[in-house]
Amino acid sequence: MESILISTSRFGTAIPDYFKFLGEEFYKNNFSVIFVFDGKVDNVLPYKNNIKYFTYPNKRPTKINDFIFICKIIKKENPVLCISNFGSTNILTIASCIFRVPHRINYVHTSPHQLKMDARRSSIHDWVLRQRKTLILKGNTHIITNSAMMSDLITQSFKIKKNKISVLPYLLEKSKNNCKPFNKREFSICIVGRLSLSKGHRDLLLAFNECIKINPKLNLLIVGDGPEKNILQKLAKSLNQKNRVTFLGNIPNKDIGTIFSKCFLSISASKSEAFGIVNIESLREGTPIICTNTEGSKDIIVDGKNGFNFDLTKKNDLAKKINLVLKDWKKYSEGALQIFEKKYARHNISFHYQTIINKFQKRNI
Repeated sequence: MESILISTSRFGTAIPDYFKFLGEEFYKNNFSVIFVFDGKVDNVLPYKNNIKYFTYPNKRPTKINDFIFICKIIKKENPVLCISNFGSTNILTIASCIFRVPHRINYVHTSPHQLKMDARRSSIHDWVLRQRKTLILKGNTHIITNSAMMSDLITQSFKIKKNKISVLPYLLEKSKNNCKPFNKREFSICIVGRLSLSKGHRDLLLAFNECIKINPKLNLLIVGDGPEKNILQKLAKSLNQKNRVTFLGNIPNKDIGTIFSKCFLSISASKSEAFGIVNIESLREGTPIICTNTEGSKDIIVDGKNGFNFDLTKKNDLAKKINLVLKDWKKYSEGALQIFEKKYARHNISFHYQTIINKFQKRNI
């Protein structure tokens, strides 16, 4: 029985759960699966049939003892495929090259534009990191990413050939909530995500000022925490939005669906976003989306069906798009559910598995 090694974070949030689904699909197709968790997980899951679980020595697996640790696992288990993502990418790619693992995949999650924006690195530092990233990516036999625009960016930024890249977006379990009709929802919109510069909250608060002039009872729920929190709270106060804007802080992943299902609309105001998991979490609840034109939104938003793209720099554009959704909310809600089911529900994992297997076969010809 051939083995697959997947290095990811602990299950329980969208991205690690995607790799859990993928591992289970390999297992169903007679592969042995090894999961290696970053985060220095306590109480690692016990072995189950031909699925094994390990955790790196350090929370962020970038140290020499993490490298030695993963080398020992590869040597013992002899996998035919290693899939890396998050902080383990560098050590797993190098180790799998040294041990000549025939198939090596890196899942690239984040846009280089977004990383640069939030990190605020010098141009020299950014160049050095980009060169290192290029070497690591080229050490893999294949790259997976989450949107078509990200595939283009990887080709442009890291000189990776297009035929080495597959677009396989994240997948989610179906919602346990019943999709609420409009009259059972609050007259609220929400934005969910880290409060960082690239997420566009400052521009959103300014645009929201125009929205409440048109719809005075409209509320904005801001979910998340981060370095921009104090700045945003002061901005909301200066705009006299105290009674219309609520900062909810971090909310457990298991409860995010409740936020989307009680709002009639969700907003993504990001300046750069490789994908936007919160967008498909919104679709899953039948909640339409209004989204800035980012890398990932081009795949997720079907303009006029499950929501709209909007331009934060264009006066009143957000307010106009909100009113378009309000005119035929049921249509956009149904469109959100249909697109989630077709592209982002868990049952699509069999297609993702087959895509990876096809790459194996082509490479072995």
